[in-house]
Amino acid sequence: GTIIRTADCAGAKGIILVGETTDPWSIEAVRATMGSLFHMPVARMGVEAFLQWRKGWPGMVVGTHLEGAVDYRGVDYSGKPVLLLMGNEQQGLPPALAESCDRLCLIPMAGQADSLNLAVATGVMVFEIRRHALVMKGASS
Repeated sequence: GTIIRTADCAGAKGIILVGETTDPWSIEAVRATMGSLFHMPVARMGVEAFLQWRKGWPGMVVGTHLEGAVDYRGVDYSGKPVLLLMGNEQQGLPPALAESCDRLCLIPMAGQADSLNLAVATGVMVFEIRRHALVMKGASS
């Protein structure tokens, strides 16, 4: 639910739940979306169906991964649609999905913890991807 709400706040166009995921319609998830679930398109599909669909995706597919990854702040996300793939907290992005990515990114850690929870990491990534499109209302630059 938190991820759906965060994606909505950043202006994402929708959410695709791939494989085994949390039920977005569970009472806890619906509550956490604070209403975003009712106007954010959410689709569900299996991994194989997603990989087939991904072949026709006109933009860049970015995933988070610990190996072979670049700093998420060093990627140019502007000029084309971006699809963000996030793995689960226990195992990360499955190999088949990681291989389907155009770029694998890493969020650097400075403290003793080796990772963020999934909702926070997704928030960091989504807002960085959408940064070029986000403007403050009433702000002058």
